[in-house]
Amino acid sequence: MFLSCIREKVQTVGWIKKNKLVSWSSFGFVNLCGCSRGSEIRRSDSSTRSGESSTSEHRVGVECTLENKEAEIAKREKSENGLAKVQIMNNCRGESEKRWCAEEGGHPIDMANVSINHVKQIKGNNNQNNGVQKRRNSYMSSEEVRSSFINYFKKKDHTVVESASVIPYNDNTLLFTNAGMNQFKKIFLGNIDKNSDLGKLKRAVDTQKCIRAGGKHNDLDDVGKDVYHHTFFEMLGNWSFGDYFKEESIEYAWDLLTNIYKIDSNRLYVTYFGGDKDLASCPEDIETKKIWCKYIDEKRILPFGMKENFWEMAETGPCGPCSEIHYDRIGNRDASNLVNKDDPSVLEIWNIVFMQYNKDEKKNMNKLPFPCIDTGMGLERITSILQNVDSNYDTDLFQPIFKQIKDIFNYLPDYKGRINEEDQDRVDYAYRVISDHIRCVTIAINDGCLPSNEGRNYVIRRIIRRAVRVGKQVFKIKSNVLWFYKLVDSVCVILGNCFKDLKNKEKIDYIKSVIMQEEVLFNKTLEKGMDQFYKMVRKGQRSTNSVSSVKAGVNDVNDILSRDSGSGRALFSGKDAFDLYTSYGFPVDLIEMMCEEMNVKLNIEEFNELFKKHQLISDTNNFKMTKFFDLPVEKAHELKNRYDICPTVDHHKYIWNNNEEKNDFKLNTCVQIIYDGSNFLNNISFTKEDKKKYALILRETNFYYENGGQIYDTGFIQNEDQMKFEVLNVQKMGDYVLHIGMLLQGNIKKNDLVQTVVDFERRKLVACNHTATHLLNFMIRKVLSEYVNKKNGLTSEDKLNGKVMNNENDTSNSHTTECSNGQYNTINGKVYNQNETNNSDSTIFKCDQKGSLVDDEKLRFDFSFFENINNELISKIEKEINDLINQELKVSVETMNLTESKKIKGIRAIFEEDYADKVNVVFIDNDVNKILHNLDVNYSYLCSIELCGGTHIANTKYIKKFIITSEESIGKGIYRISAVTNKKADEIEKKFNDIYVKYKHIFENPNEGKLTDVQNCKRILKEDKFLPYIKKNCILQELEKIEKNIIEKTKNMQKELFNKAMGIGKAYALEKKNDMLLDIKFFDDLNGNQKVLEKIVQSYCKTNKYLSYFFIIVDKSNTYCVFEVKDSLRNKNIQADLFMMQIMKSVEGHSGGSKNKAFGSTDKDKGMFLKKVVEQEIKKYH
Repeated sequence: MFLSCIREKVQTVGWIKKNKLVSWSSFGFVNLCGCSRGSEIRRSDSSTRSGESSTSEHRVGVECTLENKEAEIAKREKSENGLAKVQIMNNCRGESEKRWCAEEGGHPIDMANVSINHVKQIKGNNNQNNGVQKRRNSYMSSEEVRSSFINYFKKKDHTVVESASVIPYNDNTLLFTNAGMNQFKKIFLGNIDKNSDLGKLKRAVDTQKCIRAGGKHNDLDDVGKDVYHHTFFEMLGNWSFGDYFKEESIEYAWDLLTNIYKIDSNRLYVTYFGGDKDLASCPEDIETKKIWCKYIDEKRILPFGMKENFWEMAETGPCGPCSEIHYDRIGNRDASNLVNKDDPSVLEIWNIVFMQYNKDEKKNMNKLPFPCIDTGMGLERITSILQNVDSNYDTDLFQPIFKQIKDIFNYLPDYKGRINEEDQDRVDYAYRVISDHIRCVTIAINDGCLPSNEGRNYVIRRIIRRAVRVGKQVFKIKSNVLWFYKLVDSVCVILGNCFKDLKNKEKIDYIKSVIMQEEVLFNKTLEKGMDQFYKMVRKGQRSTNSVSSVKAGVNDVNDILSRDSGSGRALFSGKDAFDLYTSYGFPVDLIEMMCEEMNVKLNIEEFNELFKKHQLISDTNNFKMTKFFDLPVEKAHELKNRYDICPTVDHHKYIWNNNEEKNDFKLNTCVQIIYDGSNFLNNISFTKEDKKKYALILRETNFYYENGGQIYDTGFIQNEDQMKFEVLNVQKMGDYVLHIGMLLQGNIKKNDLVQTVVDFERRKLVACNHTATHLLNFMIRKVLSEYVNKKNGLTSEDKLNGKVMNNENDTSNSHTTECSNGQYNTINGKVYNQNETNNSDSTIFKCDQKGSLVDDEKLRFDFSFFENINNELISKIEKEINDLINQELKVSVETMNLTESKKIKGIRAIFEEDYADKVNVVFIDNDVNKILHNLDVNYSYLCSIELCGGTHIANTKYIKKFIITSEESIGKGIYRISAVTNKKADEIEKKFNDIYVKYKHIFENPNEGKLTDVQNCKRILKEDKFLPYIKKNCILQELEKIEKNIIEKTKNMQKELFNKAMGIGKAYALEKKNDMLLDIKFFDDLNGNQKVLEKIVQSYCKTNKYLSYFFIIVDKSNTYCVFEVKDSLRNKNIQADLFMMQIMKSVEGHSGGSKNKAFGSTDKDKGMFLKKVVEQEIKKYH
């Protein structure tokens, strides 16, 4: 196998001979193998080649001894990391120097490909030379890599921002947080509250947890096949929000890489945006190129187009050119033409985005008012470089997981980093899949994901099952062995120092229990899926091999296993593969493996087509966000700089009578400008034809805009000139409040004086529901905690005294948290305590808020809890909330400094919310001063205290009544309670009482109830979602019992009736019938239906097999009859169906049957008349 020993100026040629590396170099230069001119030198046996001088002063042979293992590796045709195309330099002396020759039986071989690992072996020796290369020798752990990055930018006055959850907060456009910029999106879009911590950021640095396993960025199915794809990774990033720009960002990046990380600058290449015909409005980024020229040779500064060097958030919005830094793993060569060529030896390590434009619908580029810097560098990739290894999987971020896998299954070989055909047994593939996937699911579950069949939770389920399936397929792990969950320990050791909650034992145990449960479920599903797969294959093979049924075989092959035209192998249907993928969680690469084992080929094209359709449906249904009205960043900038529009003053929204007094506040303000969604207008006039919605931007407003789960206000804006504008929706975008609605009469123009008329009656209902939501949050926590602690043998007093399982180092970043005394950090508005309170609750992360919605009709609250919630607990929550309402507790809203508010033990706050310096704290208690003067007390279970920016009523008594309408599971471990208050509570209670009155006879006389009544009552209760949940459930349970008793009673009566019918039929058959042609009988003394009649006939025919019969029976609603022609009528030429048809015409009935036996039915009061008609008709045949 050939080796490339590339030097900057002169080509070096070498080959392996008996474990010796023979290298040629120009006289006077040191070759790449690290041998100086003082090394042992000899002439090679094949030193003279065509077109070369054989004189030693021009070319000499240098012999360097390699270890046997290195030589063996060097002989491989392909490396573990694939082949890197060797680029021959233009200044080579001749074509012969473009050859790589090996002495194989005396015959030189020409080759242009060389293994990366072959060169790595040489580089390893070269590191020991006398400083020829600037190559880092010391080992840098991943923790050191991460901390060096953070500390570097911290010294550059960057605020350290903790990683956001991998579950995006308030962003339905994403399955997972997939980039560092996600949590700063509001800043880029101009929708951030500038008084919040996030809004005040100028410089930031972070390491962001990212998952790319769904949606637009999906690497799931590529993981394992190569050495660089991951579902979970960390993105190191530094950020500037209107502060520094291109000059400093490039300087910082270069300084960090070359001086802190000490990366050889000669191995670095940079790219910049060189313009693109598809983006003519954005010119070539010459500025960036000029800056880079200060640090790097211009030959290594490369231009690229939109695909490589232009970043955009979406089709429209903030965007800009970017500059990427690439690293050459091999070195000592010109690798510029390998940049952006998917060559594994030249990889991108850092991307610097210059967010300076806003793209509109017409692809015009408008400059942003505050250009931003957005950078990203993958921790895994830069760590592989700084640890001198060939791939991310060889770093200390993965190796401990490999070791634990090996410890669990000690029969496994070590990980060798092989890919493709070198990895024939796919063991290294399995190592990569399993290690990547356990990292991903550990982080995702820790952040709140739970495996299920919907959305991001389904993705997590798939990832777990893919890993487990690979383990069973490749490592031959038995189906009854649970093992995957154990690897959580390694992940927590590796990442625990950065993400502190992964050091919490209770959290670790919880994550492991979730994965273990999923393993158990999948083991059951797996057996079914494998059976299904083998059935599909066997069915096709049987069909293909069958000679007895050619036609059937062809049909089956078309359905299951058609033939691959190229290989002739059976082709496994892409549709069947997709069914295995969706129904059983089988990843496509494993289906391919199974197909290979069965010597069939997967129709991957058909599978991919179905998968694309599936993705399209998922994207459309789940992750597209529609906006009622939008104000892009450049429009907000235009308002401020072109039109000189002041930010909307909105603090008046809290000025209102939140008690029983009438609200007649009307705020006098003026119209600053009108917006139609695209353009700013100076005036609009009412016309009947104009149904368009507009947004008014006022100088001041008292309308509440939608925020924090609370719906917007509605109302009117009017003036003395009879202008009337109906406000249908209110949204805040950036600094401006948009009053969105329709002009009902008159006209309105810029600078008009107007009056706001908020619908305060509606707001009062919203406020009742919002305050009730706080009570619900508090009571869920209180009741469920008491329930859990009762199971654990602990009392509430024990809990408040700190006797619950605590962890002093627990800095859990669950969705909500409790704050207590101690050292606090608030970055990006996220509250966390570095010294967790001793009063922390063992169930904190088990009943946390996961979402809420409050409007004028209802409230909804989502929370986590990991047991089923029974009716008794729901009933207790509802009862105790109503007790608090009846206590007429004062609801106080105190405006406090954020820092001061955190000193209150037990205060509730949403982690992902952005809080300003001044916050509203809502207390539901009659003595707020007592709370504020006794900060040592933990109020978690004593009263409700929350940070909240919503509107509330003044006293719980105004809520009047609280009724839970539903409790449901919306995901594994996530529950939703919906409820109503005030007037709506009265309405649904009345509705329920009306239903009960209508059907009360069922409950008063359950033994006499009709089954139809019971079933109708059940249906009405189940279909109506707005009924008192507890009462409805109690009634439904009672109805279930009554229905069961009625059905049981009916069965018993039916059984008795059947027995009686059998007896009657037999007895009647035994009666003497002299010379009868037809036995006609009306069983008027037996109340029965068709089934009873069948029993009579069945018994009758067993005894009397000769005589024809016509039997009639009547039940509560119909008359039924049956006629069978037997031997007594055989010679009379009577057909049963025609005879019955004639009879039924006379009684206006219906008939059917055959010539031997027919059936009929008519009204219940025509039984006797029917008998007479039959008797009259049969006389014709005597």
